[in-house]
Amino acid sequence: GGKLDGVDGLPRVRGDDIRPALAKFEPGDILFVGNSGGLSHVMMYVGPDTVIHSMATEKTMRGQMGSLWDALRRPIWWTFGFRDKTGVIKESLTAFLDRYERDTWALARRVDLSAEQIDTGLAHIETLIGAKYDYDFNAGDDEYYCTEIVTEYLEAAGVPESFPTRHVKLPLLLDTHIIEPISLLSSVEIRPVLASESSQVKFAEELTGAEVV
Repeated sequence: GGKLDGVDGLPRVRGDDIRPALAKFEPGDILFVGNSGGLSHVMMYVGPDTVIHSMATEKTMRGQMGSLWDALRRPIWWTFGFRDKTGVIKESLTAFLDRYERDTWALARRVDLSAEQIDTGLAHIETLIGAKYDYDFNAGDDEYYCTEIVTEYLEAAGVPESFPTRHVKLPLLLDTHIIEPISLLSSVEIRPVLASESSQVKFAEELTGAEVV
């Protein structure tokens, strides 16, 4: 979700807007995106111009109730063989930005990994493509929400790590602890590399050291 451009004053980022920065992206980078200056979603950059991530809903600006309705009806769709762009998917980053409204992004990198570790981590998350989105946010099952793709990558690369969580409790729906995307930057080994100007509105401190583009 988020607010419309005319409300929050932050213009949408499209594929052509981020394309010039792709030369500085590296496989294994962690890309954060969001709306209204937020960073609410995270994906793994596998290059070139390609990401692996887990999506709760195919369309943006759905809000909590819209996303909940999508979650309730999606199992029925999948039962009858209809698949949309939800769950763990691999797609073009520029194409994603053209279809899914985002106005803020930031790129971070785990700086201590060898090329072999990066390859091993990326090979593992390739095996997750096609898995369902983890709507109840429970770790250890065969469904994944967005930050779980990053933790799966790090574990396969041989550097498992614990991140701060936020307790989320909704009557009859959820009672769990969630690793929010921005929590990944709590790691001293995950360092900001690039960031959009809009990211500085809310996350200037967390993104200290990133080149603002």
